[in-house]
Amino acid sequence: MRVLMCGLLGLAVLTGCGGDPAPAADGGGGATMDKARERETVIATCMKQKGFAYTPSVSPPRKSAANPADYAAMKAERGKNGFGVFSAVVYPKPPETQAPDPNQATIDGLSGARRDAYLKTLNECRVTALRQVNGLKATSVADYQDQMATEIENIDKTLDGDPKLLELAAPFAECLKSKGERVTSEKPVALSGRGVVLWSEQADRLGKAGTVTAEAARPYLAREIRSALVDLECGKDFYAAFIPLQKRLTNEARVKYGFQER
Repeated sequence: MRVLMCGLLGLAVLTGCGGDPAPAADGGGGATMDKARERETVIATCMKQKGFAYTPSVSPPRKSAANPADYAAMKAERGKNGFGVFSAVVYPKPPETQAPDPNQATIDGLSGARRDAYLKTLNECRVTALRQVNGLKATSVADYQDQMATEIENIDKTLDGDPKLLELAAPFAECLKSKGERVTSEKPVALSGRGVVLWSEQADRLGKAGTVTAEAARPYLAREIRSALVDLECGKDFYAAFIPLQKRLTNEARVKYGFQER
């Protein structure tokens, strides 16, 4: 479940994924940004009351990406990167650059029990801020994590139970099978992530993460690309319905739990 939370919502400190969660933001920096600023003020006050320094910080809104369900864009992306498994080895990307966290220097300056106490208190103060500003009914960090886990389960249930997606999933799965592609489940969520799962398993068989060279990965990427293009052709109509719904549900959850939309 922790993997699901990190992967789907992109959550950070509160779920133990590493890094700090960015405040939720809307495209115009309006009411959602106001709530983010208000939460940061509550966190700073809470931290000060418990003997820790904290500088409020609100990330600027992220620009909305192009329609992720656009067929032409998906075809171009898959034609180069497949499902994104072996392309990460062949075409490694530099880490994303983000504005520096003004509190990172404080955290880095702590060690041992003091650092652990700071992060524990920071998580507790973030939950306090979400209760006060967003009205989230979470009694503790553990309760917050449990609620997010349930949220993700509910998103999956909604997607897997959507009549339109179920209608489109059946012919998608049959088309994949007719092309010799492996299908382990015909549920919408499983179908959408099928390629990444299967090719990640192949990558694991080839070697541990970080040990596979670009040269060794290239022939596997070529096969992955072919598979990804077959997957797209078979699932063209499915993805056109699945991706917008998944994105909407996921962003609603991200905003609810104090993170930026994606």
